[in-house]
Amino acid sequence: MSVGFLHTAEVHIATFEALLPELELEHIVRPELLEQARKLGVEAVRDNVTAELSQLMEKHDAVMCTCSTLGALVKAPVLRVDTPAMQAAAEAVTGQVLLAICLESTRSATLALFDRLAGNGRGKVLLCEAAWERFEAGDMQGYAAEIARTVEAESGFDAVVLAQASMAVAAPLLEAKGLRVFTTPSEAAKVLRAKA
Repeated sequence: MSVGFLHTAEVHIATFEALLPELELEHIVRPELLEQARKLGVEAVRDNVTAELSQLMEKHDAVMCTCSTLGALVKAPVLRVDTPAMQAAAEAVTGQVLLAICLESTRSATLALFDRLAGNGRGKVLLCEAAWERFEAGDMQGYAAEIARTVEAESGFDAVVLAQASMAVAAPLLEAKGLRVFTTPSEAAKVLRAKA
């Protein structure tokens, strides 16, 4: 089975190559789509995102968008990277779920998706704003540590979804503290593997 990915960061290539070594993957990286969506709003990039995904659909058995900010623009049969993790958390956790994000631009798409899957009121968005500059600087260790610090400062939740694909690097730190963590790349990879 072949899978086409639309990414907005180069770092996701290695992540999915490691998770899905048995599948044939193509990676398109368009960081400018995220930059424009953050500045002008997600609707400003709708046509470009649709065009990129359409081209990938012509060539592949499955297509996935790994940017949570662009998630609101994704329609079936294209897969959103965050849907499987949100679904898994909604089904496995009966109480409050913390939806950790690093970009304000992804807040509405993330919360709307979780509310649709789990019912209103069970998800609480946590913005790990200080972490993103570490990511942009390529400091993945600092990025993970800052996400973990922000999440650990919260209370009153039963599990955390690291809602952006890049945030999965913080999972080991949080799991070491005994927290229940869902990451979007690993859950998305399970779905793709099941389709193969």
